[in-house]
Amino acid sequence: MTDLVKDNDNRAVADLRRPKFRMSIASALMLGFGPLVFIAAASVLGIGLWSASINTIQLIRDRDQLSIDLMEQQLRGHITPMMESNKFVADLVSSGEIDPNDKKALGNQIRYSLAATPQVISAVFIASDFQATLVSRVGDELGITTENWRNQKGIPEAIIESQSETQPYWGPLIWADRIKATLLNRRAPVFRNGQFIGAYATSVAISDLSQYLAALDTSSQNVRSFLLYGDKYVLAHPNMAGGSYSRDRNEPIPDLTTVGDPVLQNIWNKELQRPGIGSAKRTDGHLLDFNDDTYVFIYRRVEGLAAVPIYIGRYIKLERSIGAPFVRLWRAGVAGLIVVVIAVIAALLLGRRMARPVRGLAEAADQIKDLQLEPPPQLRRSHLKELDDAATAFNSMTTGLKWFETYVPKTLVHQLLSDDSASSRIASAGREVTVVFTDIRSFTTLSESLAATEIATLLNEHFGLVAKCVEESDGTIDKYIGDSVMAFWGAPTELKDHASRACTAALAVRKAIDSENKNRTANGQQAIKMGIGIHTGNVVAGNIGAPSRINYTLVGDTVNLAQRIEQLCKPMAETESDVTILVSSAVAQSVGPEFELEDLGSQPIRGRAEPIDVFRLK
Repeated sequence: MTDLVKDNDNRAVADLRRPKFRMSIASALMLGFGPLVFIAAASVLGIGLWSASINTIQLIRDRDQLSIDLMEQQLRGHITPMMESNKFVADLVSSGEIDPNDKKALGNQIRYSLAATPQVISAVFIASDFQATLVSRVGDELGITTENWRNQKGIPEAIIESQSETQPYWGPLIWADRIKATLLNRRAPVFRNGQFIGAYATSVAISDLSQYLAALDTSSQNVRSFLLYGDKYVLAHPNMAGGSYSRDRNEPIPDLTTVGDPVLQNIWNKELQRPGIGSAKRTDGHLLDFNDDTYVFIYRRVEGLAAVPIYIGRYIKLERSIGAPFVRLWRAGVAGLIVVVIAVIAALLLGRRMARPVRGLAEAADQIKDLQLEPPPQLRRSHLKELDDAATAFNSMTTGLKWFETYVPKTLVHQLLSDDSASSRIASAGREVTVVFTDIRSFTTLSESLAATEIATLLNEHFGLVAKCVEESDGTIDKYIGDSVMAFWGAPTELKDHASRACTAALAVRKAIDSENKNRTANGQQAIKMGIGIHTGNVVAGNIGAPSRINYTLVGDTVNLAQRIEQLCKPMAETESDVTILVSSAVAQSVGPEFELEDLGSQPIRGRAEPIDVFRLK
């Protein structure tokens, strides 16, 4: 905003006093070179911090390699014994050392193998005739059951699948509703003398893996370990340690969106990823920017421990989990940053100080563009020589424009300024418009008892009232003639409803005059009586006049006829109002039914051979 001060009457006015000293913009810019040096130093500091942070991240990666190694060791320790047990029993049956038809011997052998692998929940041999020998763990006990599984859901399909395999393989994850657990299962097809005789499957629960990760992460709240089953599902996570995660037969483990870890959910989000970790010892990683924090992801892809690859990984919140190396790094960075911030603040304050008068000039120019000259914008003097000269010239210009505005139709200029085709619109051309003439009845008698200044005051107040009504309906004041006003609608901007707008303005004038007359009568003053004539027709509208003195005005018989109709108001004066409004038949045909018109018949018009139809606007 333009800088203002208060005058003696507490009004906001521009401070036009000459400043005690001024300097050129070039001198002010010279003072800005100091902050630029600090900015350059900040750049060097930033590059140094970036390089040091990369090195520190690499240290973090190397440190967490051990954690990944331990997690892989734990995972293999949980699954590999089950894989070996599965192959061992299958080989015994295949070689004939165990007769699958001897259910007791087969069951005992399976029970011996489960006793050596406590993480295995169950094991079952299913013969080709679907006779199943199942050993399952219930607490510390191992129970043996034999039954036919021909009608068990999914078993026939599993047997058919096993016949096509030659080596042990992983089946899909299974949700065991009886024990409320998700199981990894390993299946081994059993052949004897080239003949398929059955399949042996062992299952291991995954809940122990989540409990292990929860214990591993207790040392820091900013570290999370995880095992992913493929790249979409979560095999183990600290949030799953209590077994409260959602799962069922169709989805026995949660996916990334339902495990309750929004950071892990975005592990593969390319829009949030950025490089900075690199690969080492079969381990990959990247940085992830999420919710104004940065996380370091480190993970390893492991094959052969499930039906799909397993990702063993962990992520670390960079800000609080980075330890002493980053603490020292950021302390140095903060010290340099403080210096940079001070330099930036100094440069900012100086820049804002320099920009203030320029901004004030732009805002004041916008006011001038929109002809907002009440009050006229004034710029404060500046210590910068060039800006001070500009402010002085601008203030002189606005003072002149304020006086010039008095003699220019503001509405007309606004229309031209808001129209991109203004240059073509103000050229003289034929237009259909509606013209209005107003006149104060018996003004000579009214003014006989008034002094010259009182007459001027009366006219100015009256013209202000009329002009307000005209401008509110998008009309243009063309000129003031004595105590009369000429206004028009439909040029330079075309208005389809120009006749309706003119009638609306006339009714607004009547309402305002009637209200004003009540006050005048109450004060013992004579009421003002008015006549208003309205006519619609074709005119020539445009710039009319000599090169040194031009007006945008109307020329044509329509103007004369509107004035002649106004002159009929005296003999046809309204009885219910002090303002009589007469319109031509052209106006009556152009307006809608919302205007109440009284047909006064054909009336002779001075200077015209033929009478015209005249209507009174009620």
